[in-house]
Parts: sequence; C-alpha cells; structure tokens
Amino acid sequence: MGFFDRAKAALGLGGAGSKRTGERPALRDLPPASPEASIDDALTAREAGRKEEGRAILQAIDRGKGLRTLLRAAAALEAADEEEVLALVPKIARGEPGWRLALQIAGVLGTDTPDAESRDRLLTYARAHGAAAWALAWTGASAADEGLRLASMVDLLFADAPLARTVASREWKVPGAEDDHDGIERYATFSHGRDAIRRFGAPAVALLFARAFDTGSSS
Repeated sequence: MGFFDRAKAALGLGGAGSKRTGERPALRDLPPASPEASIDDALTAREAGRKEEGRAILQAIDRGKGLRTLLRAAAALEAADEEEVLALVPKIARGEPGWRLALQIAGVLGTDTPDAESRDRLLTYARAHGAAAWALAWTGASAADEGLRLASMVDLLFADAPLARTVASREWKVPGAEDDHDGIERYATFSHGRDAIRRFGAPAVALLFARAFDTGSSS
C-alpha cells in the first residue's frame, strides 16, 4: 500500500479498513463497540438504560447465527429498524431449532399475565415441531407459577431424572440436591439462552420469534 492509500485509510476515506464490498454499513447514530465485547456486556448496558450502546455491542459481536444474532435482531425490532430485522430474520429461521427457542422464551413469560397467550402459542409451536417431553417439562419447571413449577418438576423427574436433579440443585436450591453430570449439558444449553432472553426482555424476543418462524402472531 502506498503513502496516499495509507493516508486515506487513516482519514477514513477508503483503503485499508474500508467497508468490504457487500458489507452492511455500521448502524447510524450508534456508539462504537468492540467485537471483543460479550453478550453480558450488551445486556448490562441495556439494564443500565443504555439501549443504543447495547444494540451497538450486539451488532459488533454478531457472527451470523445463534443467540447473538437473535438478540441483535430483537434490538433492531425494538428500535423499529425494519431493514436490519429483514436481514437477520432468515438467519434465525435457518440457524435456530425453533422448538428450543420457543421453549426458552416460554420459560420466561408468565402464566397469569398479558404474556400468557404468547406463552401458550409458543408451547403449542414447540409441541408441533418435535419438542421432547423432557424439554417441555423443563419449561414448566422454570415457570414463575409455583403450582405449575412443582407439577412440571414431577414430569421432568420421570422424563429426565439427571436434568431434574440439576434443576433442583441450580435453580431451586433444594437441600442435598446435586448437579448430575449427564444433566449439566442439557441444562446449560437451555438455561443460557433463557436467562439472556429474560434479561433482554422476553416480549420483544417473542415478537421476533413470530416473524422468524411465521407463527401468525404480531402482538
């Protein structure tokens, strides 16, 4: 690279560091964010009231699939950035097991709140798209409603005893309960996404789910 190319690059006029062909430009009017940041950094910014910063972080760390893409799209939907949403929704639909994502969202939504109808739709979707009995029971065991939680834990114990013991240890803090080696991986796979969705805000993610998996709900 010659001197003038390096000078233009330093001034942001092209050359090294310029936008690659076909790459979407940076989001307008958002603060800069490091690609070395984490989902936790983005969620912490949101919880502190800095939603634009959280959205910028999610854009910077997105790798085109998984939880980062999901939350990035939810932030775009929240900001009414339809262009961003349209670009990300197909990636979510291709890359996420729909029934698992439905259960992660449903595990956060309440059973006696305005979100109950959305929760029921998500559970219906999950049942129709291959969700295992243990996964459905895990969702109920994560619910805020104590009666549902107790009944679902019984179901989970019969469907997947190692996972039930792990949930009892990690979430219910039952005296004497211990993590089960065979249940930890399944627990981690579900709980990480669920907890991030809870921190972000489940209703927004539920609306995005409806877009990505065409469940027919727009409210």
